[in-house]
Amino acid sequence: MTNHPLKTLRFRAEATLVGGLLFVIRQLPLTVSSWIGGKVLQIVGPFLPAHRTARTNLERAFPEKDPGEIAGILRGMWDNLGRTAAEYPHHDTIKAEAGTRLEVHGGELLEDIAANPRPAVFFSAHMANWEVLPIASALRGLPVNPVFRRPNNPYMSDLFEARRPHPDVQLVAKGPRAARELLKILKQNRSVALLIDQKLREGIPATFFGRKAMTPSAFAEFAQMLDCDIYPTRVERLPGARFRATIYPPLAKPDTADRKEAVRLLTQTATSMIEDWIRERPSEWFWVHRRWPD
Repeated sequence: MTNHPLKTLRFRAEATLVGGLLFVIRQLPLTVSSWIGGKVLQIVGPFLPAHRTARTNLERAFPEKDPGEIAGILRGMWDNLGRTAAEYPHHDTIKAEAGTRLEVHGGELLEDIAANPRPAVFFSAHMANWEVLPIASALRGLPVNPVFRRPNNPYMSDLFEARRPHPDVQLVAKGPRAARELLKILKQNRSVALLIDQKLREGIPATFFGRKAMTPSAFAEFAQMLDCDIYPTRVERLPGARFRATIYPPLAKPDTADRKEAVRLLTQTATSMIEDWIRERPSEWFWVHRRWPD
């Protein structure tokens, strides 16, 4: 935590402002909050520097699409991101109203792991409202421990801790200690969840939309170390602040004794699956991220 008085003052002010905004949003019905969030970012988003990054990414990923199609995906992307942000204070509502808000396909896989405890690795991407996945797994009796990016503002840590959908869920912060913490969790016959669709310097290259992109491979390395299964998981947005969460059967284990090659194959297989999901619903992905090298 910083000791610089001005920075401390700024961080406190930011945390107070964000906390107040989340409180106000929480007073609105979930569906209304989601709609407003989407409309606000549809208006504001195109004026942000990230809009140019998203457009460039889309033009490179979909060279066959004309400018009108790209513009439509961008509008949908900002709508989705605005909705996701506005739904953040309503995670308890999503959980409480899961019967009408949340479709879960493949839930029996979660129930089987919960009934027969063993280490399991779940991977997903920044699609739709990706925060829904830990909620879906907790409702099926399986607290999954996700990795998250610690906020730059230390006074916002409590806001992130509030995301825990189950008291047994441990949030693992990205950083040099994350791998050790995740490995420790897995050795306790518990499950972990990682989003693997963003660039990492320490990742390995995988083909993504026809271009090489540095990709997190820790999920595959953990599976190789402990001989545990890797489950693809996906969230799709449905009308009216509703969601579909799909847990797929585990990835087939590569037919090779070369651990490094197995990690490469698993990472590529997972990356290709995510690309397929994005191609089906391009407006629901996080195109504002600099995924590929310039």
